[in-house]
Amino acid sequence: MNPEKNEIDNKLIIDAFIQDQTRKPEEIKVNIHPQDEMYLYAFKNTEGKIDEALLRYFSNGKRILDAVKQIVGWHFDGFENISSFLDFASGYGRFSRFLVQEIPVHNIWISDIYPQAVEFQKKLFGVEGIVSTNHPEDYQLNQIFDCIFACSFFSHTPQKTFSGWLEKLYSLLTENGILIFSTHDLSLMTIEAETDAEEIYFTPESESLFLNTEDYGVTYVGEKWVGKIIHQATQGKAKWHRIKKGLCGYHDLYIVWNSGVRRQETGDRREELGVRSQKEEVLINSEVRSQSQNKEVGTQKSEIGTQRLEVVEQIDELLNFHCHPDGGCQQIKMTTTGDIYLEGWAADINSEEKVEKISVLINGKEVESCSPKYESQTQKYQWSFTINSQDLSANDIILVKIINNFHLERVVNIFPVNSIVLLPPNHLLLRISGNSSVKAFLSSFDDLKYTVKNYLQKAGFDFHQFENILDFGCGVGRYLMAFKPELLPNQKLFGCDVFPECAEWCEENIKFATVKHNNIQPPLPFENNQFDLVNAVSVFTHLRLDLQHLWAWDIYRVLRPGGILFMTLHGPQFFPIIYDIFRTGNTHQAEMYSLGEEGLFLYLDHQGETDGQGQHTVAAVHTTAAYQEIFSMFKHIKRFPQSTMANGQDLYILQKPISGGLVAQPLSRKEEVFQKSEIGNGKEEKIKNEQKVDQLPLFKGGETWKFVEKILPGSHKCQTEIKFQIEGQKRFRVYPQIEPIAAYSIECEIEIIKSEDGKILVQKTILFNHNHIFGKTNYAVVEVEIPRYSGEVFVRLTTVITDRISLAAEQEVMVSWNFANFA
Repeated sequence: MNPEKNEIDNKLIIDAFIQDQTRKPEEIKVNIHPQDEMYLYAFKNTEGKIDEALLRYFSNGKRILDAVKQIVGWHFDGFENISSFLDFASGYGRFSRFLVQEIPVHNIWISDIYPQAVEFQKKLFGVEGIVSTNHPEDYQLNQIFDCIFACSFFSHTPQKTFSGWLEKLYSLLTENGILIFSTHDLSLMTIEAETDAEEIYFTPESESLFLNTEDYGVTYVGEKWVGKIIHQATQGKAKWHRIKKGLCGYHDLYIVWNSGVRRQETGDRREELGVRSQKEEVLINSEVRSQSQNKEVGTQKSEIGTQRLEVVEQIDELLNFHCHPDGGCQQIKMTTTGDIYLEGWAADINSEEKVEKISVLINGKEVESCSPKYESQTQKYQWSFTINSQDLSANDIILVKIINNFHLERVVNIFPVNSIVLLPPNHLLLRISGNSSVKAFLSSFDDLKYTVKNYLQKAGFDFHQFENILDFGCGVGRYLMAFKPELLPNQKLFGCDVFPECAEWCEENIKFATVKHNNIQPPLPFENNQFDLVNAVSVFTHLRLDLQHLWAWDIYRVLRPGGILFMTLHGPQFFPIIYDIFRTGNTHQAEMYSLGEEGLFLYLDHQGETDGQGQHTVAAVHTTAAYQEIFSMFKHIKRFPQSTMANGQDLYILQKPISGGLVAQPLSRKEEVFQKSEIGNGKEEKIKNEQKVDQLPLFKGGETWKFVEKILPGSHKCQTEIKFQIEGQKRFRVYPQIEPIAAYSIECEIEIIKSEDGKILVQKTILFNHNHIFGKTNYAVVEVEIPRYSGEVFVRLTTVITDRISLAAEQEVMVSWNFANFA
């Protein structure tokens, strides 16, 4: 069996506890066997909450060690004086994983009824092991021990085998050895039942999933009965002592040892001062109990009883046995300002113990502490904290512990910050926003909701009128999480993002929304006319020019007629900011384009990453005219320059026209290139070349938005035909580029022809000159109104050089037709 395969992994919780509560955290083995009943019991009692179950499992193991450590310190002056230790009924190592930090593994034996539990611990911890039996007479072990510990064994053992097992374990002690075992006291019974005269009650039911309940149930016993059984099992040779609620503040602990043993004190100074050893006090306690039972005279009984009570109190003090404090967290929540509020309680187990401090640690470092307030009415303490989350990140671990006046600690909660509220991992927060601060992320929710709703209202819309809402470029889901509390029953949230890790995280964690991954090029993974509102904040601010056009078309596609696009752009005020970045030389690529007569578009790529599109390392800046050209198919509703959205970006609210359909995109293209005839008759011959373009959706690679043709040397024209399927669109638009820069004039004849009969729907000639069109960074704008028509059409674009002026006859002219569409 490979224990690594059986590990139940919640590394953050386990590591935080081990780092805080153990001497050698790097040596602790944290693997948990999948059939570990102590873990499964904790898992059940915490209603399947793995983090709480793990804390309970490891915390109880450490508290058990602390209890045993106090008794061993009293009897042996420390674990270092023990040469052999038996952890009987050890289970799968809840306690022994801590014990191996105190005693060399070759001095530790473990024993359990489950063979796989014994094998698991032998391999994981390196200890010795023996499989136990159902009946004590069958248990054979050729080894004796200085200390035998039986945790949660006699608390489940029926009367028929109780004495036999006690006798068996006592027989395995060395002369100076001690037996420690735990029981359920009768006071813990939650059912009404009459115990027999011997003060024992057994019920055949337990948390075990595999053992016969007739052999392993739940047992409640009284002190008188336990004393009697110890006397019988040891034939009166042993002394014993009971520690009420000594184990985890719940189980009683009993200590049994040989009556004739006297531990040598380490210094004569104690004798000079007349101080009894701790062992001697316990011996006196046992002797007094025996005397009080044998006295028959009432006055003598009374005197002995008083002496017995006094000695018990001295023993508890001299044994220096103290319990861990009790407590818990009642409330953990995020405030509206993004801080963390904690509230809880604490309690003392015994009167001499006092809770002194509540400590809060973040990643192992104490950041807050307080003295709790005691309430006499409830006999409990109350405490609360508010932790400033300014410097917290989603993956930080918070540990809360209670400390009493004997420096015993109880870890009551360990949780990652992202378990309090839905939070993305640090690296995703940093990638999307450039800031991994939890407070910055959470405190932005209320402002985001107010701002979006307020701007919509100013434009004449109500957020609640939109049923299907898409956050385009949802990142880590800030918009989705912020608006979840605002939704009416009929409203649904959707999201998509280009980064697979972000989309995957949202899909797995934001269950109230439908989130999908989209590629850097369209189409979106959604249906036509699906959404009433599309949010695109800080998306087009990080895309190059071609993607601006293509995504504008596809958002138009998924919006229903009358639907709204809520979008931000870097306005003109960002030109000097981006220019300053360019001047520093800290750029991979910088380009500026003109669109039409007045539009300017600036694109800056800081790093040149292959997947950089859509990231904050890419910046795009628009003038108002550039925006109008790119989003020309929408109806403009309102612009809010330098808005309060996204650090002063311009906010635009656009609408898809009620009569709007889809943006018709190219289906195929036929190019016709002309050159002079070699015959010398002055005519030009056509060189035909037809190029097929994928059916919609396009954008599966290749520039289907850009068609390049050439006017060859000695020629004066070229021609391109582009096929479309239109459905009542009102206008044709295309953005030509012409190179080289020189003094020459060009005209373009545009013909829109019906495929079915060859009839011309529209014919128009447009003149271009070098003042506003020539050069690869200059996009002209051609727009042609068309009569209403549905069907297949060809757009024939014939480019002719009308005057070469200074353009040499052998100079080639490149003509690019970009973003051709009907809308």
